[in-house]
Formats: sequence, structure tokens, C-alpha cells
Amino acid sequence: MQCVVVAERNVLKKTLDRKPRLFNFPHSLHIEVAYEEPQRLPDSDQLRYLPSKTITTRDLHSATPARQTLIQAQAPPRKKPNHGKRPLEVARMTSPAYRYSPLSELVDGFADIYGVVVNMTLPKKTSGRDFCMTVSVTDESCPTRAAAIQVNIFYPTIEKIPKIKFVGDIIRFHKVKIQQYQDRIQGLSLSRATRHLVLREKANGSLEQVTNSDTWTFESSDELRTRKLLKWARKSLAEDDTLPQGCSLAPKLLSELKFAEGFIDLVVRVLNVDDCDEPVRLTVWDGSGSAEESDQVLVRALQDKGVAVPPYGLLKEVIMSSCWLVVREMCFVDGMLKNWCRFRNLAVGVDEPIPGAVIAPGGREILRFREVSSFVLMPDFALDVRRRCSLMGTPNSSITANNDQLRTCSPTENRVSPEQVVTVIPDRIRKNIPVTPLREILSSPQTPRKFHCWARVRSIWPNDIEKICKPKSGNSDEFIYSFALTVEEGSECLSIIVYGKDAVSQHLQQQM
Repeated sequence: MQCVVVAERNVLKKTLDRKPRLFNFPHSLHIEVAYEEPQRLPDSDQLRYLPSKTITTRDLHSATPARQTLIQAQAPPRKKPNHGKRPLEVARMTSPAYRYSPLSELVDGFADIYGVVVNMTLPKKTSGRDFCMTVSVTDESCPTRAAAIQVNIFYPTIEKIPKIKFVGDIIRFHKVKIQQYQDRIQGLSLSRATRHLVLREKANGSLEQVTNSDTWTFESSDELRTRKLLKWARKSLAEDDTLPQGCSLAPKLLSELKFAEGFIDLVVRVLNVDDCDEPVRLTVWDGSGSAEESDQVLVRALQDKGVAVPPYGLLKEVIMSSCWLVVREMCFVDGMLKNWCRFRNLAVGVDEPIPGAVIAPGGREILRFREVSSFVLMPDFALDVRRRCSLMGTPNSSITANNDQLRTCSPTENRVSPEQVVTVIPDRIRKNIPVTPLREILSSPQTPRKFHCWARVRSIWPNDIEKICKPKSGNSDEFIYSFALTVEEGSECLSIIVYGKDAVSQHLQQQM
């Protein structure tokens, strides 16, 4: 078993002198230790680490008595070693007054930090007098949503709460309290001590600064740090496929609601907001599913308001009641119709009556925004948005046009033709075996049996295209294909396992 002992050199030497066989060291032991010396930031509880240094040790075995006596005679008298807690040297800083710590280096105490917002909850009333909102932030040292630092923000009114709108917004905290909670670092923003500043880039390239303070600092170093984080966030959010804390599943598509239970997350476009009466109703769409399955009540509501109805994709409705006031106070309404939106913890119900709505045969899924639900706007470059845009085979800019543009375009102009792919079907099948609808396949009493069907691929597992190819057992030069497809036709859905000869490498990769 490997054992590492860290102690002062004279302690190790005395131990080896008294018990030379305690450790089975080679005679000429040589140890290199690489370390980063911590320094305390001025007027702060946080640390800064100096560049890495490497030190070496001499042989820990006792020297010959004559040599040892000579060394002791020539060596200056040593001070008595201090075995107490070693105080840290205070770092010498020539930078601005505020010293910002990387998120991965935070320790208990107060800190000044910058972070990229990757998740948030809406403000909720606590058992006391305050409202609480939780924000998850990342930076280059904590680059994934799963490793994000959570900051709980407390203020007596929603007006004082940070006005975060988008995933990807930058937030700066001064004097945020850092503490350990359930073995994780957590931030605590207190209304009397902490100051915040929310930053985002405008369309013209300038930085929008939002805070509840009457005065605040923002120097050239702050702008450099903000723009560096914004650039990093564009790349990070476009690639990060981890899930934020508290999220067990990735956001679902609207076409998958029939399989959903309890609470779900969605990333959708809001096409219409009906806030004339209680409750407020939002018409949402993400490009998945069939437009034929949409409730005609929702279709007519869009047409009556002059909103172009998407020619493809399922329409659904999100019902909000008292939470709408919070969404409005957080200034989300203006951007809701112009950007992709993420809903968290929407309650899924079936067959709940809605006045004036026609319930489709077999039941209809109802989405309700509860007290535990949350909302945030999503940038076009986020991975969840790009995945939904890929359903239509269109770049983000085409799909995320605002509703003013949708109103001026006809439905045929809004539709984006998917990329054309070539499916190779043997002539003997194409000519002799007719296409069977999924509905008939699912109800067929003859199983097992081969069918020729025409359906839309909704999903593939595994998601990584490189993982569908596996080497044959005992032969690393030959490969087989093994993956699962979920296909749909209208309201019918079927899972298909593709294995071995059912897949052809070149054609398969072209179609995926």
C-alpha cells in the first residue's frame, strides 16, 4: 500500500534515526514536491495561488556522524519550529480595489466574483420577510452546468432582485458570503452586505449594466473581464451537455408529452400571450411533432391575432396564474415573444377542462406553471436551442425570428425545407412490399413479422453517432451496428432496434 508522509524535515529524520525500518525507503531517496503557495488577498477572506514551484529533498537517512557534526558546527542556530497554524502571507496587489476569485478557488468567508448565469429560479417568498432567488454560475475554472456554484439571493422586495433575463448573462457580486452546504461550495447574497451587477451584450455591441444600487464601479478591467466571459460563455453553452443541479432529465420535446409524468422542463418559442383574463395562457412551439395534432382553438387564436401559424410542429398551451405577476416583475414579458424560452418544473396533467377548448379524443396534455416552476430566456447559441433548430434542419437565425417577422411572412415562407437525404431501399422490397402505416403495425396480430414503413425519425440512442458502431466480440477489425431509433407517424410512435446487417455504414452516416 502506498503511503505518503508529510512532516518537517527534522521530524522525518528523527523518526528514521529511531526506527530505521519503519519505512522501506531506498538508500538514496529523492523526492520532488510541486506546490502552489497560497496568499491571502488584501481585505478579503479569499486566497490567491502563486505559480507552481518544485522543491527536492535530500536523502532522509542519517548522515555519517563526522559529517553530521561538521554540518551542525557550520549551520547557524535554528529557531524553534512553530507547530501551530501557519499564517498566510498577504498578497501584494497593484490591481484595482476589487480582487475577483475564480469559482473553483472559493473558501469560506466573503468574496468578490464574476460568473456566467446557467440556471436560475424565480423569486419566491420565504418564511421570513424576504424573497429568495437561486442563481447558478460558472466560469473557466468551473466550466459545466453540473459543476456550477449556486448563489442564494435574498431581498425584501422583487424590485431589488437581480434582473437576470438570459442564460449567458454575466453577474458580478461584491462581498458575497461563501459557505459549505452538503459538501458543496455555496454563495449567499445578503441584502445589507452584497452588491450585484448584471451585464449582457446589446445588439450594437455595448454592455448593458443592470443593478439596484445608486452608484457602482465599472472600470476598464471590469469590461475586459466581462467581454472575456461573454466570449467564453458562447463556446461553453454551445457545447455543455451536462445538467444543472436539481435537473435529473434534459428538457423534453412537445411531441414527447404523451410519455411525460409529473414535472418536466421545456425549451420552446412562445408564439402568443393571452393575458386578458385569468389565468394567463401561453401558446408554445418547438418544431417537434405534427401540426395536425394541434388544438384548433390554439390555431385560431394565433390567426385572430395575425400571428403566422407554423406549418409544422405541435402547438401546446402553458397555463399561468399567480406566477405571471412574478414573471412580469422580472421583466421577462418583452423578450418572451422574441427569444427561445426555458420552462422548468412544468406540471403535466391530462384531460383538465379548459373553457372553450375542444378536448381531442384520447385526452390532451395540459401544462401548468406552478409555484415550483421557473422561467428564463435562452440565447440562440445554447445547446438545447441548437438541438431544436436541428429538428427543422435550419440555422438558428431562421427559426428564432421574432413574432413581428412571423406576422409579415406567409406560412409557406416560414417553412424551412429539411435537408434532402437519400434512403437506399432494395428494389425487391420497394416494388413488392407495400408501405404499412405505423397504426397498422402496432395493431397487427402477426408478430414477429417484417414490415415496410415510412416514418419520421424522432430520436436516436446513443446520441453520439460514433458510439453506434461497435467492434465484434473477439475481433477488433470487424464492426457491427447497434442502436435504437424512435420513429413517429402522426400520433403513433414506435421504437426500433437496429443491429448488425440492418445498418450500412456509408448510407447510415449520410442520413444521420
